[in-house]
Amino acid sequence: MSQRSILALMYTVDLLRQRGVDCDAVLARHGLDPARLDPNGEIERDRELAVLTALLPLAGDPAFGFEMGQRFGLAGYGPLTMLLMTSRSAFEGFQLGVRYQALTYLYGELSLVPGEQDTALILKPIALPPTVRRILIDRDMTGTFRLVNDLQTQLGLDLAPREVWLPYPRPRETGFYEAYFRCPVKFDQPWAQASIRNRDLATPLPFHNQAAQDLYRSQCDALLARRSGAAEGLAERVVAYLDLFLGDFPDAARAAATFDLPERSFRRRLGEEGRSYQTLLDEVRLRKARALLADSSLSMERIAGRLGYSEPAAFIRAFRRWTGLTPAKYKKTMQDQE
Repeated sequence: MSQRSILALMYTVDLLRQRGVDCDAVLARHGLDPARLDPNGEIERDRELAVLTALLPLAGDPAFGFEMGQRFGLAGYGPLTMLLMTSRSAFEGFQLGVRYQALTYLYGELSLVPGEQDTALILKPIALPPTVRRILIDRDMTGTFRLVNDLQTQLGLDLAPREVWLPYPRPRETGFYEAYFRCPVKFDQPWAQASIRNRDLATPLPFHNQAAQDLYRSQCDALLARRSGAAEGLAERVVAYLDLFLGDFPDAARAAATFDLPERSFRRRLGEEGRSYQTLLDEVRLRKARALLADSSLSMERIAGRLGYSEPAAFIRAFRRWTGLTPAKYKKTMQDQE
């Protein structure tokens, strides 16, 4: 599992504390000492996601992602910043940003799709827990926009997008979106995207220097290699990731993307640990099912839905396969033991 700088998490903790939110208990629960977070430290992406999933709802603000993203200044990207600034053109800089996106803080996959007049910078989010999906997409889009803005300020460019897409329903508060991005914003789109004029991207950059760029590229390559070690204990990390979800659990392909692995490698590594994705998903669902069955106010239909089953019959069959009992018999057994 690749790692990333812990700076983004530290920025988030600082922002929440400014709002009066006590983050210490959540950090401690995930093995992080809030008094000893090292800005030079690194954290696994899935572990960071687990922490953010616990922390971000405490902000009580669905637009909190905008404030988070604006904290991502140039200094937080290390040698990647200098690599982008020494590019031959803005387009080449975007290409390098896509190539080295693992050195950013994104929860998604970046791609660059040129068109006749515009080029689309596309961000396809990974499977994210519903409680933090909009916040993290906003954070990633705003953070990317902040990076581009800072670079163009340094380089004297104008790379304002012509249109921005966001992949969630239109929220009630939309005015600040267009005010921030300074262009039309469309919601309910298949992915996040910013469209930029090709003529703007063709602008030569004033600080292009091939020798310097080669140096920063080698530094970025070394950082990528160091952060991309072999996954250890992948099965337990997958369980922790799946435990973040209720209802729509990610399939193996979506989970593999979260762990920066091709699906085939993802399944192979789990197999080497004597596990499979399906058994891990069943393990998580069973644990959640037992907890839900302890709540007498929940109907079987609601429990099935929270576990990702379209109908109660499918859940009942699965539960019987796991335990040898129907959910009703299991619930009665638990009640008899009280």
